Amino acid sequence: MQSMHDTSARTSATKRRQITRANERIDCFPDAGSQYASYSKQSCLARNCLYDDNSPQGVPQCYLSPNYGYVMQGSQEQITNGLRLRLKRNSAIGSMFKQPIENVLLDVQYYTNDIIRFKLYDADNKRYEVPLPLKPASAQVSSPQYEFSYSSDSSRDNTLSFKILRRDDKAVLFDTSLGGLVLNNQFLQIVTRLQSPHVYGFGENNHDTLKHNVQERKTWGIFARDQGTNWDTNANHYGSHPFYLVMEQVANSNEVPSGRMHGVLLLNSNAMDYSFETTPSLTMRTIGGVLDFFVFLGPTPEQVVQQYTWLIGRTILPPYWSLGFQLSRWDYSNLTHMQNIVKRNRDAGIPLDVQYADIDYMDAEKDFTIDPKNFVGLKEYFAQLNSEGVRTIVILDPGTIDDQTHYAPTIEGIQQDVFIKWEDGQTLMKGACWPGEVFFPDFFTQRAQTWWSKWIKDFHRVNVSFDGLWIDMNEPALFDTNDAAPWNWMDTGSNYTLKCPQNDWEDPPYRTKAAYRWDQKSGRASRLSDRTLCMSAPQGEIDAETNKPKYRHYDVHNLYGWSQTKPSLDAMREATGKRSLVLPRSTYVGSGQWSGHWLGDNEATWHEMKRSLIGMVEFNWFGIPFNGADICGFDKTPTEEMCIRWMQVGAFYPFSRNHNIWKTPDQDPAAWSASAVATMVNALHIRYTLLPYYYTLFYKAHTQGSTVIRPLFHEYPTDKATLDLFLQFLIGSNIMLAPVTDDGKRQVQVYIPSSHWYNYYSGAKIPYQKQFITLAAPLDTIPILLRGGAIIPTQEFANNTKLARVKPYGLTIVLNANGNAEGDLFSDDGESIDTIGSKAYYYATYQWSSTDSRLTITVVDNNYAQMSSLILDSLSIYGLEDIPTEFTVDGKKVYPKMKPHTQIVEVTGLGLSMSKSSTVTWTTAGTTVVEPPQAVITDAKYRVDCYPDSGASSNACTSRGCTWKIADQPGYPACFVPKEKGGYGQTESAQQLSDAVTRYSLSLCWSQSDDSQHSSVTSNLKELVTTRATEFSIYGNDIDHLNVQVSVSGTDMIRLTIRDTDKQRYEVPVPIQWKAAHHLPGFRVKRTDTQSIIFDTSFFAEGFIYDNQFIQLITTIPSRNVYGFGENTHPSFRHVLKNSQRYGIFARDQPPAGSNENLYGTHPFYISIEEDGQAFGVLIFNSNAQDYKLDEFEDNQSMLTYRTLGGILDIVFFAGPRPEDVIRQYQTVIGNPYMPPYWALGFQLCRYGYDTLDNMKAAMQRTLDGQIPLDVMYGDIDYFQNQLDFTWDPIRFKGLPEYVDWLHTQGMRFITILDPAIDSEEPNYAVFTEGQRDNIWIKWPENRNIQFNETGNRNMLGYVWPVGKTVFPDYFDPAAIAWWKKQVLDYYKLLKFDGLWIDMNEPANFDTNKLQPWNWPRPEPWNLHCPLDEPLESPRYKTVIHGDLLSDKTLCMIGEQTDGRGKIYKHYDVHNLYGWSETLATLPAARATENKRSIVISRSTFPTSGSYAGHWLGDNTAAWSHIKYNIIGMLEFNLFGIPYVGADICGFEGNTTEEMCQRWMQLGAFNPFFRNHNGIKHLDQDPGIFRPDIVTSNRHAVELRYTLIPYLYTLFHRVHISGGTVVRSMAHEFPLDSACWGLDEQFLWSSHLLIAPVIYEGHTTKEVYFPSTERWFDYYTGKEITTLGTVTVSAPRDFIPLYLRGGSIIPHQPSAMNTVLARRNSFYLYVALDQQQRAQGDLYWDDGESINTYETSHYNYFIFNYDAQRLTIEPWTFKYPDMTNKLDEVTIFGLTTKPSKIVWNGQDLATNKWTFDADTNVLKMTKLTLDLSKTHRFNFL
Repeated sequence: MQSMHDTSARTSATKRRQITRANERIDCFPDAGSQYASYSKQSCLARNCLYDDNSPQGVPQCYLSPNYGYVMQGSQEQITNGLRLRLKRNSAIGSMFKQPIENVLLDVQYYTNDIIRFKLYDADNKRYEVPLPLKPASAQVSSPQYEFSYSSDSSRDNTLSFKILRRDDKAVLFDTSLGGLVLNNQFLQIVTRLQSPHVYGFGENNHDTLKHNVQERKTWGIFARDQGTNWDTNANHYGSHPFYLVMEQVANSNEVPSGRMHGVLLLNSNAMDYSFETTPSLTMRTIGGVLDFFVFLGPTPEQVVQQYTWLIGRTILPPYWSLGFQLSRWDYSNLTHMQNIVKRNRDAGIPLDVQYADIDYMDAEKDFTIDPKNFVGLKEYFAQLNSEGVRTIVILDPGTIDDQTHYAPTIEGIQQDVFIKWEDGQTLMKGACWPGEVFFPDFFTQRAQTWWSKWIKDFHRVNVSFDGLWIDMNEPALFDTNDAAPWNWMDTGSNYTLKCPQNDWEDPPYRTKAAYRWDQKSGRASRLSDRTLCMSAPQGEIDAETNKPKYRHYDVHNLYGWSQTKPSLDAMREATGKRSLVLPRSTYVGSGQWSGHWLGDNEATWHEMKRSLIGMVEFNWFGIPFNGADICGFDKTPTEEMCIRWMQVGAFYPFSRNHNIWKTPDQDPAAWSASAVATMVNALHIRYTLLPYYYTLFYKAHTQGSTVIRPLFHEYPTDKATLDLFLQFLIGSNIMLAPVTDDGKRQVQVYIPSSHWYNYYSGAKIPYQKQFITLAAPLDTIPILLRGGAIIPTQEFANNTKLARVKPYGLTIVLNANGNAEGDLFSDDGESIDTIGSKAYYYATYQWSSTDSRLTITVVDNNYAQMSSLILDSLSIYGLEDIPTEFTVDGKKVYPKMKPHTQIVEVTGLGLSMSKSSTVTWTTAGTTVVEPPQAVITDAKYRVDCYPDSGASSNACTSRGCTWKIADQPGYPACFVPKEKGGYGQTESAQQLSDAVTRYSLSLCWSQSDDSQHSSVTSNLKELVTTRATEFSIYGNDIDHLNVQVSVSGTDMIRLTIRDTDKQRYEVPVPIQWKAAHHLPGFRVKRTDTQSIIFDTSFFAEGFIYDNQFIQLITTIPSRNVYGFGENTHPSFRHVLKNSQRYGIFARDQPPAGSNENLYGTHPFYISIEEDGQAFGVLIFNSNAQDYKLDEFEDNQSMLTYRTLGGILDIVFFAGPRPEDVIRQYQTVIGNPYMPPYWALGFQLCRYGYDTLDNMKAAMQRTLDGQIPLDVMYGDIDYFQNQLDFTWDPIRFKGLPEYVDWLHTQGMRFITILDPAIDSEEPNYAVFTEGQRDNIWIKWPENRNIQFNETGNRNMLGYVWPVGKTVFPDYFDPAAIAWWKKQVLDYYKLLKFDGLWIDMNEPANFDTNKLQPWNWPRPEPWNLHCPLDEPLESPRYKTVIHGDLLSDKTLCMIGEQTDGRGKIYKHYDVHNLYGWSETLATLPAARATENKRSIVISRSTFPTSGSYAGHWLGDNTAAWSHIKYNIIGMLEFNLFGIPYVGADICGFEGNTTEEMCQRWMQLGAFNPFFRNHNGIKHLDQDPGIFRPDIVTSNRHAVELRYTLIPYLYTLFHRVHISGGTVVRSMAHEFPLDSACWGLDEQFLWSSHLLIAPVIYEGHTTKEVYFPSTERWFDYYTGKEITTLGTVTVSAPRDFIPLYLRGGSIIPHQPSAMNTVLARRNSFYLYVALDQQQRAQGDLYWDDGESINTYETSHYNYFIFNYDAQRLTIEPWTFKYPDMTNKLDEVTIFGLTTKPSKIVWNGQDLATNKWTFDADTNVLKMTKLTLDLSKTHRFNFL
């Protein structure tokens, strides 16, 4: 006897186990939801199940005992190719239903190497098994790809479970360890764990997604029933296909597909249902027969289907004509109407191959009759159609009228005993259908098959000739069984209905979801026999053992259509002697070997159009690829647009038929407008040209079991993004369709997998991979893509297949990345029976090799004589980079041409016999003659300026060898280079230095012999154009010989470097990453995909000048959308081209004034967006003084004139193709952006002119008093003592170190300014003396030191802010870097600053070359004067920079700098690198203070600066125009790789206004670098100084920023590790939308947050543009923006319009007074759903200040995903355990309906934790307190 303690402990342990296994419970009352199931605790216990009074929502309350199951008896036994286990039911647990099967055999059969079968059946009694003929098992299985294992669970009374595993990777494919095995006479259940949640198949149901959503825990019924696809949701339909597929996942991954798939067939034909659980697991329940399973190992999706169809029977090879377009309707009413419809369609050019007759052709809906009044002449009309190449199909229903007096089929049928009877074997079972009271043939009997065959053949011979049979209503369908009267009793005159008795067959203990699903709709407990025959009806031949019919309708109901199909096909083949076609509505496993299938009675809705795509794919899995839906919908009336779109997609259904219901308008194609007809004709035209490809696919399906239509994951099984795509699909492997399936849409979102795809219409290569893109889809277009590597056979169009089959063939050749393609073609006579078996067919293969310049055509089988009279006449080639000049075919030359307005190369006139193997070869020219547009030659605006400097005259012009002619219009050069002069020519063959590097040699044309001729030499990489030799020179120092080196890196980047052959020239010493790697097949400075030329100097070859101090090139740009180049003040983000200005690039202490001034930095990088949405970028890697001018060019292009004064031409091209791709590629060269510390994203406050510490504190306090968050205070130079670096004024700023320490205690930071100019005259100034000791200053040349008499050394002296004359550190010198670091660290010991602000580093020097600096304090004048007689100081061409001389406001150009290793640089060359070099010295010094990340903000920048520092946009002005410049500058510096950027909020110069500062604070909140800063002597403008309402507005703006910092920080992490932009333009994100190209008054944070600030005085509204391809939501309310395009929105003074783009999940935190405090707050999410009800986002989190947290894995990274009504919050990486923040709230925008409940981690979320606003469709969950270290899943049901 055990103690109470033991009992208590065991009870406690049991409870723990129960809790642990709650999510693994097996539902014992799946029908509980039915009001007629009498569910209660008592009814649960009556099933011998367990009941949990406290069961959480989403967990079964009534569940099966874990010990329910079977126990193994004895040892396993060996059987042929397998084993047998004897099992006995665990009788300790009561049976769920009556009549349990006590003794069970489990037979496991190794069926083939790839198929394993297991069967559970009664050991004592014979039970019904499906009489399906299967391919027999292999005699010997030598290498099974699977393992079978079993075990007994001692904790569950030794109940047995078993598993099936893959042999190689041990993936578990079938696993019954959850329990739940129930075997009763009328209830059989098995439960398996699923290897992954990626489950497909089962049918026939109206699934709304291709992939099952296991999180929905949904149950589906399978039972053949006359129920249309439009019958509600979660419904069973006409057929029974208990076959499913699972895409397996990589172990321990986030559902990442492994690429392996398996399939499972439950060979059972009883009523059944299947359920999914979140485990994930699958429960299958059936109410009869045995559990007979086959598992197909694949491992590819196609192999699974091939193995499945090998077992059950391969699909038919349909007759060729059945692939043509087919026309039908129920209710033509009479022959005349049918004839008129056929005629108008044929007259309209609609191809037509098959005309149907629905039941209205019959006499009173009776089979084998023709309406003698309305359809008289049908026989003759069908014969006429047949003679014209149009086939006919008639409908037959199995229900035969109870007319035993006049109707011969019934009379004979009764005589021959063909109809189903009652149990007594005498009485015919009668129901109601179309004719009235009807009997049903029992096709399981040979006598019924013979009777059926006779009547079909007689009807065909005597009444009407037809080519195929459409067998409908064969579930079998009866009207209103068990109800009082049939719905059509008034038409038939009979109110009789079949009434089924009450017994165990009719009312089994478990009805399955197929019945109880309809309880509520029927208002009673639905019965299996509703709308069909009684289940108790016997069927089949007499069993010799029992002397009773073999079957019962209860068991074979789902086989009725199956049993009718083969006899129908046999009869048709006997009647016609041809292959024929049978089209049944009800199908079963294996039906496809005899028939196709249409997807049933749908309706004219967009939803049903989408469903058809799922059904089409599923029936390909089920082995019935010849399928399709009723185009334009069967029921209801479509709109014209809907019918257009449905005809477009229906044109690519394998079975393409337009069909609709009675009593609705005609919807045949010709019924619509002329424009609609034209669109439909176009779609059908494409289909007909592709029929050889379709037919070849059906040949492969028939012989190999492949699918014809397949989802993307069949071809890309490891790409997770493809797993639930069904709105785009594949035809075979090579054609992708992306139909429009939504009303009013003119674009579609299409996922592009990882291979080459081309636009079918234009031939353009899709430049994206593994991402969704938007494709234009105007109403007349269905997007079609072709896969690289394919050769697709085609045939010229004709209006039916009879005519088309004699037309010439063509090949569509689509090249892959290697320039290769292959394909094949099958053909036969299209209608004979078993041409495969008799080998009466044709088969050929095609191979294209670009390497060999050869197309090989191999005829493999040539046993179809007709092919000898046909020719292959044309080629359409996609992806050719170099167009061949000629093709050679059997010695004949044919010439290619470009299809107009496309990139498709066409070759016609081949004339090759189809019956012979052939080879086609081609040659490609070595030269290309570039013909410029005529305007380039004649129009003055395209002249190349020969006198870019001042002083042009006729004589001066001609002395340069140029032409003088004053233009008719002002502004164009009078002195210009003639077209026949100038330029360089190639002098020798290219040298291949490596796979990736090629070198060319060029020489000046005019230095060549006079008789040299114009030539255009083309390489496979780029185009070089030479011109006729004629002497000309602008400055007389042209470089004679040039080396051009071209190197490629990866697939997207190319570098063009042009150097002096004879003399080394200065090259930029900035280290960039360039790895030459040959992966690019060809690059002519044009796209290899679209062939658009992105850089082309050939039209202006005379403008290519390479002088010692003047290098010029002129190139065209294939777009007028050009962005970038800097640093300048541009009036718009997109460059102005018309009447444009020339801009200089030269670092200068030059405030932005709104003209073409050159500013602080140097960024010779631009990006262009082409009209097709593709983008490219160009970096001209040069650090000398430069300028550029952009102008309009012909054909909607632009042109660039670029000049530089030194160095070399080093040009890098980035092919994109998306703008963001361009920037990422650029950053692979210059480095990814710096990761700022978290606090640097907070609000920052500064001014030049605090003057005292008290004033600094006062500004801070005003801000804090206004409750405005603040993170950083600054010290500008006025806090220094005498403006000396590394000091503070001991009087005015007494106590500064203590103040900074106090800031730190409050969570705030301090940043100090540093200028590079060091006072050389200040006494006891160690900063200078230590630098002087180390000799680190910029110097005069030894041979030209004009200050030597003053200094006695070579230091170049200038004057800036300090009182004394200044020297300038040479940061190229390692000694200077070390000195700088020491000064920083020494200063830090005194003042604990957190970051460094480096200003004046162009370098700035005041008023160089003038009498004295503007701030010179001494009476005697002094200044830095540069020797202007030096060529470097006074180049002949100065570039368009502000100031008279290069040295104005800076140092002398002859100044020398050194790398400390003997290399000397002239300041002329490296001036633009000064700020960059200081930045590289500063960041390591700042980080060395506390070993923290720190931040550097630099005024002067150069490419690569963004990897080390941020940038502010300089000394702007408090003017409204500068608010827009703020946006433009932000966007440009994101292009330049410096996303940590911002303007001086409210303006630096001048006095702001309240409104201006208020609006600028709103915009500033979305500057990544968010600092309010103004200049000396101007009014204070800190945000707390204004009147209360303005302060409140400022606070709201800053608080809004702080809530978004988690998102902003994540964006910076993303670009830090992967490259890219943080702030981007609308054009950047929507390059296909032309309306976005010029937008620059709204912008985005990354892809999803749209910011639309008010930037004009007095405006309280804002025009916002919303691209119509997306969903957009008001950020503040969550309400969807339903009016898209340009919208005027309200924007009162205290409001900034913000919008979220659908598809985003953005993390937030409540604001606090600084980031230290804010980081402690809980998180909340905004979820904005896209059009597919999906969204995703992420969050990066670390300590916010340590160095390299990502690189050292000290961080957390979270993935947020919303898909299929499920939100997942997952810690992808959790390696920063100090993060304890919770997630408190989730707000979801854009739900379509209110959920009935929310399930969180398997439990119902309490209703007081969520609300739904029906007005805005916003759902909000609160008080969640989610632990972010764990995964959370929310299901919205």
